[in-house]
Amino acid sequence: MNAHTTQKVASEKQAVSAIGVREVPRVDEPPIIGSTVRFQKDQLAFVLDLQQKYPDVAKARILHLDWHFVFNPAIIHEINVRQWEKFNKGWLAKTLWKLFLGNGLVPNDGEHWRRQHDLIKPGFHRQRIDSYAPVMLDETLQMIERDFQDGTIRDIREDMNNLALRVVGRTLFGADMSDHQGAVFKAMHNISKILVEHINLPIPTPRWWPSASNRRKIDAIEELEEVIKRLIAERRASGKDEGDVLSHIIFAKDPSGKGMTNKELRDEAMTLLFAGHETTAHTMTWAWYLLAKNPHVAEKLYAEIEEKVGNRPIQLDDLDNLTYLHQVIKESLRLMPAVWTYTRCPTEDVVIEGYRFPKNQPIFISQFALGRDPRIHPDPLTFKPERWTREYERALPRGAYVPFAAGPRVCLGQGFAQMEMKIVLGTLIQHLVPALKPGFEPDVVTELSLHPGERGLQILVKHRDKQVKKQAANQAEQSA
Repeated sequence: MNAHTTQKVASEKQAVSAIGVREVPRVDEPPIIGSTVRFQKDQLAFVLDLQQKYPDVAKARILHLDWHFVFNPAIIHEINVRQWEKFNKGWLAKTLWKLFLGNGLVPNDGEHWRRQHDLIKPGFHRQRIDSYAPVMLDETLQMIERDFQDGTIRDIREDMNNLALRVVGRTLFGADMSDHQGAVFKAMHNISKILVEHINLPIPTPRWWPSASNRRKIDAIEELEEVIKRLIAERRASGKDEGDVLSHIIFAKDPSGKGMTNKELRDEAMTLLFAGHETTAHTMTWAWYLLAKNPHVAEKLYAEIEEKVGNRPIQLDDLDNLTYLHQVIKESLRLMPAVWTYTRCPTEDVVIEGYRFPKNQPIFISQFALGRDPRIHPDPLTFKPERWTREYERALPRGAYVPFAAGPRVCLGQGFAQMEMKIVLGTLIQHLVPALKPGFEPDVVTELSLHPGERGLQILVKHRDKQVKKQAANQAEQSA
């Protein structure tokens, strides 16, 4: 944020103190239905349009409630960190996730959330997470060797989902998920698509509703539940902590000596399965897309890895030295975040930056919109990893960059996800040149995560060793 913007914000704060509390401005919308149709038609376009017209916050009628869309980082920081106890996930998140994640950490609130959070958090201790690095490397190398034949066309969205699922299976669940990857990918696709369709309906869809889409949703959830129940039963039967997160949560006890119930274990395991692979997979998918669209960035990244790692596989100890890889991932999360939005809901009337946020009315925060705000990031549509210097990060307003949320409700798996992204993308760059299928551009779909839709992300596999030989042959022909 430049000096002019800082001065402007300061002037606005003085104006607020002079006039007192303000109501959040309402968007120009028709009566009764409000902005429901516009929002459902194209959520990204709707949110970005609001951001241009209302740079702080705006209020829009969606379904039967007023939604508050927040774009001011200072307000977001208050919600996430300074006044986080005055907010919960609200009815929207609970309705969306109820059948799928139950009362797992993502939709949970209150004292039960605190208990579950405290039971699960030690399972993501740095030492335990670091031990998973060899698995991430092994699965990536196997995928390249097995699936990525030079010159073929692949849907890297499906590849990344299957890879992330195998990594989650071996690390978080201590199990080989290879036999389940096709079924899980299809189930996740159905759940994501249908849950979003149902949340847009004015009346929540009950489990027993006999529609075809509801039956597909229930069948998909039950298919995942069968996988989870089998894994839990096997681990309980073994009676020992195998070093994975599932072992930890099965045998963890709260201060009273109580562990999790079967229902709690089911909900947290489903949450691990979803959050541990789907969002990470789509983050890596978009990162590969951005590298393919920006070959100068891909080659600079390859040069860094070639210089600091060479031809050997990337190890855990290498990651802190790969500065540009870190910048590439941060820039990918800024421009194309898989977790593109989240919601909060005030448990009481709250005033922040002079605006009143009424109790029980949803607050919509979009990392996608924040990342494209020119007031925060100059030239925001340009993929420029070099921007992420220490000075740049220190100058960002608090609340401006929250790809994993922030405060007490920050994503527990942040360290796991970041390590996986670095190892997978770094290893892929060592072996492959990022390239899209000629003429292909992906869709951008806003469901449970931001993803390329049913057409996937079609790439052309180009092995670096083959490219080097081809370039050498071309140079030899030109010399002759």
